[in-house]
Amino acid sequence: MPLTFFETMRGELYDADGHAHHVAMDLRCESGHARGFVTNGRARITGTIRALPWVDGAAVLGTLVALPVTKRLMSYELDFRDDEGRDWRLSGRKDVRWLRRAHASLTNLDTTLFREGEQVAQGRMQFFANDYPSFLRSFQPWVSLRSDLPDGTRPEGVFTPGQLETLAALAEVLIEPGGSVPPVDAATLARLDAYIGNMTPLMQSGLRTALRGLDAAARAKHGKRAAALPITQRQALVEDARRGKTLRHAVDAIETPLRIAHFSDRWYLDAIGAPRYDAPVREQRPGWMANVTTAGELSPRELVDCDVVVIGTGAGGAAVAARLTEQGLGVVMVEEGEYAGRTEFRGALGDRTQKYWRDGGYNLALGNSVLGVSTGRLVGGTTAINSGTAFRTPDAVLREWLELGFPGDFTPEAFTPYLDEVAAELGITAADPRYLGRVADIIGAGADAMGAAHGPLPRNAVGCDGQGQCVYGCPTEAKRSSNVSWVPRALKGGAQLYTGLSVNRILMSGSHAGGVLAEGQDEHGAPRTVEIRSRAVVVATGTLMTPLLLRRNGISLPALGRNLSVHPSLGAVALMAEPGSPWTGIPQGYQVEGLGDELVTFEGVTIPPQFAAGVLPFHGARLTEWMNRWTHTEQFGAMVRDTGCGSVHHGPGGRTLIRYDLTPRVQAALQHACAGLAELFLRGGAEAVALPIAGTPPIRTLDQARTIAEVRLSPRQFRMMGPHPLGTARMGRDAREAVVGFDHRVFGTSGLYVADGSVVPTSLGVNPQVTIMAFALRAADLIAADLN
Repeated sequence: MPLTFFETMRGELYDADGHAHHVAMDLRCESGHARGFVTNGRARITGTIRALPWVDGAAVLGTLVALPVTKRLMSYELDFRDDEGRDWRLSGRKDVRWLRRAHASLTNLDTTLFREGEQVAQGRMQFFANDYPSFLRSFQPWVSLRSDLPDGTRPEGVFTPGQLETLAALAEVLIEPGGSVPPVDAATLARLDAYIGNMTPLMQSGLRTALRGLDAAARAKHGKRAAALPITQRQALVEDARRGKTLRHAVDAIETPLRIAHFSDRWYLDAIGAPRYDAPVREQRPGWMANVTTAGELSPRELVDCDVVVIGTGAGGAAVAARLTEQGLGVVMVEEGEYAGRTEFRGALGDRTQKYWRDGGYNLALGNSVLGVSTGRLVGGTTAINSGTAFRTPDAVLREWLELGFPGDFTPEAFTPYLDEVAAELGITAADPRYLGRVADIIGAGADAMGAAHGPLPRNAVGCDGQGQCVYGCPTEAKRSSNVSWVPRALKGGAQLYTGLSVNRILMSGSHAGGVLAEGQDEHGAPRTVEIRSRAVVVATGTLMTPLLLRRNGISLPALGRNLSVHPSLGAVALMAEPGSPWTGIPQGYQVEGLGDELVTFEGVTIPPQFAAGVLPFHGARLTEWMNRWTHTEQFGAMVRDTGCGSVHHGPGGRTLIRYDLTPRVQAALQHACAGLAELFLRGGAEAVALPIAGTPPIRTLDQARTIAEVRLSPRQFRMMGPHPLGTARMGRDAREAVVGFDHRVFGTSGLYVADGSVVPTSLGVNPQVTIMAFALRAADLIAADLN
């Protein structure tokens, strides 16, 4: 597992004339593997140095060699640049003498400072004993900033050869071919391997455990591994596992990605008439793209100065950058993904998911349920891969925040101008009825029969022609996601954007943020580093990533990473008598109101067959039947407002670890939602309805539908997504209950702000992008006032 820790050093260096100069360093030391660090003693260093008159807050990069036992040595080699671009090096050494003043030798660093290879000064720096408590608290297992740290180890494959054989043997019985559904072949397993390679290490570990468990069950009953059993015994093994309390989860863990990989087969998609998305697109590069720089266009190390650096280009980062630029400030945006447009938003949907969704879209929360939380990894962030639904912040929610002590500019009247500006920028209007698809008529008929209001959803996609690809990147740029709206607005105003660069190090000098270190690679894998010095840093990496970034940089407030809210969401698939075209039309264009539970919102959802296969509750011949009749299906969904009971942590490999439990109240709302979805479809003319509840047969009658609301279910039976994460760096009155104040500044710091969904204090009950953008505009006004 990786390891990181912080170190602060102070001291005096004397120049050639004997004049003393105070030097201070705030360093972060990290190794990709704790065991490797113990063995070879090497760790990577990033941080800041203040050594007047030469540099003030420059970023340092270097190496620590810590071999106090074997070689009685600890050495530091740190490189940095001054404002004139000259190269500097600070070399330090601790010679550990265990028999004489070992403590003093460990805390004193003999130091020499060089400029362009010439010695400038030398002296001594100290790590003071009274810093030991905070030093020890800074040790963070599981946390690393980079995956290529010096650790003396090689990356391991996801599966052993034996596990790959088990996976192939199980795949043969988990998918039953017939009609348009082909048998599992090598191409399926190759796609599966690629998908699993993008999963988090924790999910990969879970899959390995699942395979070991099923192999153990095979040995216990037959004395052989699963791969050595004839197909009839493998089928019996799977059926026995499904009836068990433990191994049924192992089968689910393997079967879900397998289905997605298998039904992504182009032969199957062509057989059911699914469209291809590979028509070439040509678009002229706009002039403002001259302000965009990719990692491949950079020299190995560059230095940039600005007023504000914004990390992230999603709903919060893009809006705050545009507003700050228009306030006359010099703004640099940094994005770890690429700037994709119409030319890139084409090709297989599975490939686009792997490319533009973080972790390939496979990030499950740990808890009492199965909940996937997906976010974007490209310019525009999650706005580029969402459905385009654009609700204003409900007045009732704003009034809730006032009761939490929020200031008067969060009253509905005061907050309205920010919402109005967002609405104008996004062109929010009701979805065009021409592109709602037949599902709107079906759901509308069902809602009429149930006495519920219904109609088009508000969207940010004027000119949408219903191609149905919203969550894979809009192919026409009708959807005014941040990459189409706020980012170009910022670039036209003179902002700069760097893509393909990750920011893991905020340059902190004490409690002040003075810039960031952005790192990436060119097309050949060569490292590229940009040191961005600024007067303020705005973190806008999203609700899942922002708390991790802050924690990696020494922020340890009690509320950081807690209070995670999502909208537990699910969709029903209805089988209709007549075929249609389920892949055309707006995926989320219609809504139903007033079906009983105030926590539930009914909104459209359309998932392509290759992904919907992963949540259908059927197996074997019934699954094959539904996949063969996919043109007869329609979909609709619902989401539930929760209470912020989740959390975000560092997991294995430093990746995101989400913890989330369904509460009894939220589960009851989900059951009400499933019952409502089934009844809406049945009253609208559906033959049968598949609900995303494991073990549930097709719903064919209204009595069966209504029973779903009352039957006893396990939280793990639900197959859900958890979109719209909020709250992990929430805004509030003080550092005991929040991470940022009402000015968006991180408590206990200066120059460090957060402007993304993580600051929104509670769940909204509606899609949050408009709220996040309104928060960001308000934040920009406050930051500009501070800097000006």
